[in-house]
Amino acid sequence: MGSSCKPQQQRAAKGDACVADIDPKVECLDGATTYIFRLSLPGFKKEDFKVQVDSGGRLTVRGERPAGYVRFHKVFQLPPTANPDGVAGRFDGAVLSLTVPKQPPCAGAMVAARLAECAAAEGAATTWAEALGGKGQMVAAAVSGFALGAFLAHRLLSVTNT
Repeated sequence: MGSSCKPQQQRAAKGDACVADIDPKVECLDGATTYIFRLSLPGFKKEDFKVQVDSGGRLTVRGERPAGYVRFHKVFQLPPTANPDGVAGRFDGAVLSLTVPKQPPCAGAMVAARLAECAAAEGAATTWAEALGGKGQMVAAAVSGFALGAFLAHRLLSVTNT
């Protein structure tokens, strides 16, 4: 009994039907606040595939189209800055779009990243206030004023208590 499956196909576990494993076209976008994965899945229906995120930060998309016995399996390792709890998907009949939000950066990391950027550039900023630009100078003034006020209050209280 000869096999009529093409080289990229495999025998299905049940019956003599052939199953073709496909590799859908994928587009990955890194936006300001999200990562977007777009998979081209013409001929599939929304109920033909499943999306999962595991504890290791892997986004898995599996699908099987009964008509034509076509299936696929894609795994994406999400970056450490991704928020796997907020994955959202949309299927328009041909393209599956998965949106993964980024975790909001902490203020300290943003300042450190900006200082590193400025240090690498010519005419590097020398203070964190300069690195943050206009708003950074306002923040620097507020922090300086607060520190000065705390220092003066401490000095006044220590003089009156002695």
